[in-house]
Amino acid sequence: MKLTQITSAQLNEIGRLVQEKESLLKKISEINKRLQFLPSNSRSRSGGVTPRGRIPGRGGRHPGKLKAAVLDALAAAGSEGLSVKELSAKLGVKPNNLYSWFYTTGKKVAHLGKGTDGKYIYTPAQAEKSEEQAISGA
Repeated sequence: MKLTQITSAQLNEIGRLVQEKESLLKKISEINKRLQFLPSNSRSRSGGVTPRGRIPGRGGRHPGKLKAAVLDALAAAGSEGLSVKELSAKLGVKPNNLYSWFYTTGKKVAHLGKGTDGKYIYTPAQAEKSEEQAISGA
């Protein structure tokens, strides 16, 4: 279709459609603005947008809580130690989380080792004794 062949009726129809389109775009823009100000927690449960860096349904983190629980449980077990499966049942933590913890954080903990039977042993008493000997020997 050439511009010179457009009738006035077609031109009026084009003008009306453009106005309708602009009106709809304006309504969509207003709806988007209203959606921005809704509380994020009401939309996050239904799979909507969540605030940056937050995982829906997860509480806050407690740094060091797992480390303290693991070391306390292993210290209570004494020289027999505990396997990951036993420790998992005792603490209510998934075994894979514990395997990951031992691989990353656990290897940095002094006096924490793995026995030949696959059980982890923590001996904090040895740490205190060696510190006392170092102080008295100095």
